[in-house]
Amino acid sequence: MRVISWNIELGLGVERAIDALTAHPDLKDADLILLQEMDDVGPAQIADALGLRSVYRAGCKHDDTGKPFGNAILARGTIGEETVIRLPHLARFMGMRRIALQSPVTVRPLHGQGPHELMVWSVHAEISTLPHRRQVAQYREVADRVISARAPRSIVGGDFNTASGRSIRGLVEHMERAGLARLLPAGQQTFHRFGRPFELDHLFACGFDVVASGVCADHDASDHDPVWALLRPVVS
Repeated sequence: MRVISWNIELGLGVERAIDALTAHPDLKDADLILLQEMDDVGPAQIADALGLRSVYRAGCKHDDTGKPFGNAILARGTIGEETVIRLPHLARFMGMRRIALQSPVTVRPLHGQGPHELMVWSVHAEISTLPHRRQVAQYREVADRVISARAPRSIVGGDFNTASGRSIRGLVEHMERAGLARLLPAGQQTFHRFGRPFELDHLFACGFDVVASGVCADHDASDHDPVWALLRPVVS
């Protein structure tokens, strides 16, 4: 099962994202896609182009675009009733509400065995202008929801805005507390600003073994690079 998480900047690069998702060998034939920074039109466009189903919810309207600003889950299969998790604490400056989007999903992989029933979260945490303890409170909220769901197979992905080693450690600590393993090796940068690379985007899961994973930098659709993983369900 191929899983992708991608922050498509302000939902503006949808057509270029579709090109990458249909052509790049690390991204094409995805079975589950988690999107962030999307408006209320782009997720359905991408889903239609890839033959997937989608669910989308916004946490607010973006101050610059005036459009809804939220997260999406796209799946090759069925998507159950979604839950919007309002992450605690607003940004210090722009004050936009960040959310995690949770939904049960039954994935029917294009390649390999299936279907797979799992719980999925698409997360967009606040930027590092939020004090560290409040950033970690957002990670804690997601981890607590994972624990409450008690799903044998779960996938959490998104833009966690982990701009420091301390924030990465806080995120990993809470995901591990929820029983989730990190799918990408440490040090996989997904964003560049001020001439520096940052490790902002992550994937975590339980109930799966990692066959391969990585970051795809070969695109022109966003300021974030998509992260991807090829997973094999653990058979008990």
